[in-house]
Amino acid sequence: MAAKIRIIMKSFMSQANKVQGVIPYEQKIGLPESRSLYTVLRSPHIDKKSREQFSMHVKKQFLVQKAETHELQKKLFWLKRLRLLGAQYEIQINFKTRLDKSKLQAAFCSCNLYLILAVQAPFDTASIPWVEWS
Repeated sequence: MAAKIRIIMKSFMSQANKVQGVIPYEQKIGLPESRSLYTVLRSPHIDKKSREQFSMHVKKQFLVQKAETHELQKKLFWLKRLRLLGAQYEIQINFKTRLDKSKLQAAFCSCNLYLILAVQAPFDTASIPWVEWS
C-alpha cells in the first residue's frame, strides 16, 4: 500500500529554495510568495526624508513524495536528519486503508438482527437477547 508524504517548505532565502534537489519528489506545486516591506527612519529627530527600506520574501513549495508503508520509517528518519538551512518544513502523511468486507458484513448483519429483535420484543428489556458484535 502506498503512502503519500507531503512536504510544505517555507524558505526565507532564495538559496534554500534551490536545496529542493536534495529531496526526491513526484510532484512539485509552487505556492504563492509573500513579501513584507518595512520602512525605518534613520533619524528620529529631523530628516524624515532619510529612510531605509527592508523587505522579507517568503517562498513556499509543496512537494509530494510517494513511499511504501514499509519504507515510511526510513524516509521519515531521512527527512528528520536532513538539515535545510534557512528553511522550515512541515510534513504530512496520508495513506488509504481498506475495510475487510467480511467483518463489515458480519457487523452489519448482527446490527440488523438486534434491531429486528428490539422491534418485535415488548418494552421489557430483560426479554431481549443481546447480540454481541464480533
